[in-house]
Amino acid sequence: MSSVKTNQPFLALSKICLNNWHYIDQKVLSFNDGINFFTGHSGSGKSTVIDAMQIVLYANTDGRGFFNKAAADDSDRNLIEYLRGMVAVGEKDEVTYLRNKNFSTTIVLEFTQTESEEKECLGVVFDVDTGRNDTSRLFFWHKGGILENHYRTEEHAMTISELRKYMQKNFKKEDFYFGTSNERFRKQMYDIYLGGLDMEKFPRLFKRAIPFKMNIKLEDFVKEYICMEQDIHIEDMQESVMQYGRMRQRIEDTLKEAKSLEEIKESFDKFKTKKEEQDYCQYRMNKLDVLKLKSDIHLLQQKIEDGEKDLKTQEENETILEKKLEELSKEYDALVAQIAGSGYDQIATRKKDVQELLGQLNHSVQRWEQTSKSLKKWCDLDITPNQAIWDIEKFEQGEITEDDLNRLKHTLDILRKETEEERQDNASALRALKKQEKSISDELKELKKGNKAYPKEVLDARYELQTKLSEKCGDFVKVNVLADLLDMKDEKWHKAVEGYLGSNKLTLIVEPKYVKDAMEIYRDMDQKKYWRISIADTQKIDKQDMKVEENALSEEVLAEQSYVKKLIESLIGRVIKCETIDELRNCRTGITPDGMLYKNFQLKRLDPKQYTRNSYIGDNSLRHRIKELEKEKDKIFDKKDPLEKEVLSAAVILDYEYLPQSAEEYLKQQETLERAKERQEEYEDLENQLTKLREGALKGLEEERDKNRLKQEDCKQEINAVKEAIWATQNALKECRQQIIDQNEALIRAQNELPANGEYEQQFAQEIEKTDTEDYERLKKRAARKYYDAGTKKEEEYRKLVEVRTAYLREYPNRTFSAVDENNDVYDKLYKELSSDHMEMYREKAAKQAKTAMEHFKDDFVYKIRSAIREAYQRRDELNRMISGLDFGKDKYQFKITRNTGADGKYYPMFMDDSLNIDPSVLNTTMDDQMNLFSMEHENKYGELMNELIEIFIPPEGATGEELENAKRDMQKYSDYRTYLSFDMEQIVDGDEKLTIGLSKMIKKNSGGEGQNPLYVALLASFAQAYGIHLSPKVRRNPSIRLVVLDEAFSKMDAEKVASCIDLIRSLGFQAIISATNDKIQNYLENVDKTFVYANPNKKNISIQEFEKCEFDNLVTEESDIFKLERR
Repeated sequence: MSSVKTNQPFLALSKICLNNWHYIDQKVLSFNDGINFFTGHSGSGKSTVIDAMQIVLYANTDGRGFFNKAAADDSDRNLIEYLRGMVAVGEKDEVTYLRNKNFSTTIVLEFTQTESEEKECLGVVFDVDTGRNDTSRLFFWHKGGILENHYRTEEHAMTISELRKYMQKNFKKEDFYFGTSNERFRKQMYDIYLGGLDMEKFPRLFKRAIPFKMNIKLEDFVKEYICMEQDIHIEDMQESVMQYGRMRQRIEDTLKEAKSLEEIKESFDKFKTKKEEQDYCQYRMNKLDVLKLKSDIHLLQQKIEDGEKDLKTQEENETILEKKLEELSKEYDALVAQIAGSGYDQIATRKKDVQELLGQLNHSVQRWEQTSKSLKKWCDLDITPNQAIWDIEKFEQGEITEDDLNRLKHTLDILRKETEEERQDNASALRALKKQEKSISDELKELKKGNKAYPKEVLDARYELQTKLSEKCGDFVKVNVLADLLDMKDEKWHKAVEGYLGSNKLTLIVEPKYVKDAMEIYRDMDQKKYWRISIADTQKIDKQDMKVEENALSEEVLAEQSYVKKLIESLIGRVIKCETIDELRNCRTGITPDGMLYKNFQLKRLDPKQYTRNSYIGDNSLRHRIKELEKEKDKIFDKKDPLEKEVLSAAVILDYEYLPQSAEEYLKQQETLERAKERQEEYEDLENQLTKLREGALKGLEEERDKNRLKQEDCKQEINAVKEAIWATQNALKECRQQIIDQNEALIRAQNELPANGEYEQQFAQEIEKTDTEDYERLKKRAARKYYDAGTKKEEEYRKLVEVRTAYLREYPNRTFSAVDENNDVYDKLYKELSSDHMEMYREKAAKQAKTAMEHFKDDFVYKIRSAIREAYQRRDELNRMISGLDFGKDKYQFKITRNTGADGKYYPMFMDDSLNIDPSVLNTTMDDQMNLFSMEHENKYGELMNELIEIFIPPEGATGEELENAKRDMQKYSDYRTYLSFDMEQIVDGDEKLTIGLSKMIKKNSGGEGQNPLYVALLASFAQAYGIHLSPKVRRNPSIRLVVLDEAFSKMDAEKVASCIDLIRSLGFQAIISATNDKIQNYLENVDKTFVYANPNKKNISIQEFEKCEFDNLVTEESDIFKLERR
């Protein structure tokens, strides 16, 4: 086969030095400048060395995107695992490392210029802090080969500080460099040290090549790696186009806003008309108010005149009546004098005095009678002695002596004292019963809800522990009382279990995993309050193997949780169930169903409270307790009823009369009874005397006197009626005068409020002249209806005005106008401004900007895209010339780059048509022409397509984030020259007639070795392009590396295809490192220059043996021994 290999010098990777890298403690490998072969089992360490090389070649220490990408073990290593040598990951994600003390790692690549044999080294050193799993780094370069000390002191690999000092001491300033910045080191490495590589394209290609999986489409590979993206700066063109777009949009926006403002103006004019109509209606109403006030004032003046006449008549009538009353009074006095001369008045006066005295005495009599009535209640009681009853009867008759009275008082005191003592005793007993009844009711209420009546301190402790434990663990943790987790197998033994467990059944229980936290919390809880509370160590007890006696009481207790079951076994697992005393005495600790306990050689009964009131285990305990409490409640009711009656009866007795005053006081009251009888007799005698006088000579005088009195009363009533009429008339006159004052003031205000509007005045005068009534109130009601009708129409127009303004302000939020102002000045002013000459100025500017945009489109876009396409064609031709002399087995290939056959290909002629000549000067300044930016000479041919592209570069106004992102992607797409091209490779088949076959579609059907051939040709061609191998030998350039690393690359190829691939690599002048597992070794040995055999038998130490081509005969035997050892 022919070769294109040139004799130009290049930088060959000659050595790599590794210190403390993964499972390699110290190693220096030497490379051939031709084909190097890594082989070994999967996981033997081939990728370990390749990843070390990549760290330096990319100046990238995080390893993302390239660590171990082609390794068969599919692990996902990171830098710290490589540095420390991760051995294994335990069940709890515990990582084991080879290096557990602070150390340093060195990776150094040595490159040799193939012609001058000058050497230089690139590397990185890491300081590793194993305590923090943290690293520091330093990149470095120096002239010359790898240091003789292999970057180590006598004890260890050099630290960053030691390497700095060494280089500063042993190298000239211009012969070394070090720094921590990977960006700066990468730039110098690609620009200077490695001969001028593209910072973006080289690492992308190199990374892609190592794990070359053939999972990329051929056309995409050619597009990405042969015709790489170019930075076609379109910012000026885009800004220019967008500037024109903004101008054009501004004109459209201004016209649109002016239209909106015109609609507002029209709406405001309608509102203004309706407002003026309502204003006149208001004027009419105000004018009618003035006329009504004038009319009312006139009527009030007439009313005052009539009222003054009425008042004069009323005062004259009052004088006549007062004279008549005076005459009647004189006549009455003469009649009274005649009656007084008969003695009648003296008897009547004495009768009145006696009557008043009787009233006072009768009050005392009533008190005595009330006291007597109350005392008689004692007579109905069995406890009252007969003597007391006799004394009460004397009191009632008013015949009681002082001795009798004192004896009765003493007897009543004794009876009351005995009754009070009995009442207090009964009340105390009743309170105790009620308290007991309430306690039973409360407990029953909880029990019927299913809540056991645990002591308050148990409930409080459970709540506090559950709350704090849940907070600490970040999740709800249930705390149970032991009794809630238990149930009985046979109710026969319920009493025995409850009684023996006692307070142990109140132990708090948590799941074993929470026990330690629960105990820590319990330790900090209030010890005075919770000293009786206990927490079971369920974690520890669950691990115990409990010894349970046969026939133990624990057999009768059921529990779901194992740790609860074991706790019960620890408490009652050695207590033996017995029926008789003999059985009890035959065991160390025994118990009977009825609660007899034999323990420590003593027989005793269990505390009944533990299996009655404090019975908590199982659902039956609730039912039994409820039944028991209800019986207790019935008993309490039977006791309580008679006590309540006794207490009530005692309270009634204590309310009886008990003569609390002194005996003297009651004796005085008894004397008053006698005086009252005497005065009553005197009163009756005086009444008889007066009756005799009235039936005799005084009878006619008294009748005449009484008639006179009636006449006087009638006259007084007439006088009062006249006085009231006078007062009413005076008030009415006063009110009328005040009303005239108020109405005059209102008239002045109403006249002042009337606007000086001659037009309104004239119109109103004409309306009044045509009116045939002076009923201003009716006229005002009619005017009010018109006012409200006009107001409704005005409000409707106002609503429409606010709506159109609101819509405007919503569309133009930068306008800070009011939507509700009844003045339209700001809107009118803006409308005038927008409708002025400014529009013409905007149109002129837009025309100029259109020309500028056209020029930028030509210079920044069309010509650059066309240049990039031509450059792609040139690159295609150079690569095709380069590979035309290469045979891939029997096959030859060439790259095919043509016009895009898809939808985007329609733009291709616009860029590549040589006759296209865009001249911005042909644009005119009319708005219609500006709206189509590119009306020009070739408009008929390309104008429509150009407009399509231009619109792509103008993002939509007010676009959302998603729309802007889509616009950005479209701009990136259409500013990439590759959008307008199609990419493929062709296979050239020699025969009678030369055949050319497109591979993109064919390769999809052939996924084996045959299908990989063109991809390898494309891959190697892209490397040739990256390293400048495709350029003419006459082009002078600095030597660069020619390294190609392929890991597991030829896995699907047979030996012949592998040989063809390696031959192609060699023919193109590359230095290569090819990696494959040892089962494929025979496919490679005859075609490579040096072989490296990897082994890692214990997964902790990588060994690497190097074999030159002359040693390959021995390699097969040694290789077999190595891999046998590794398999062991």
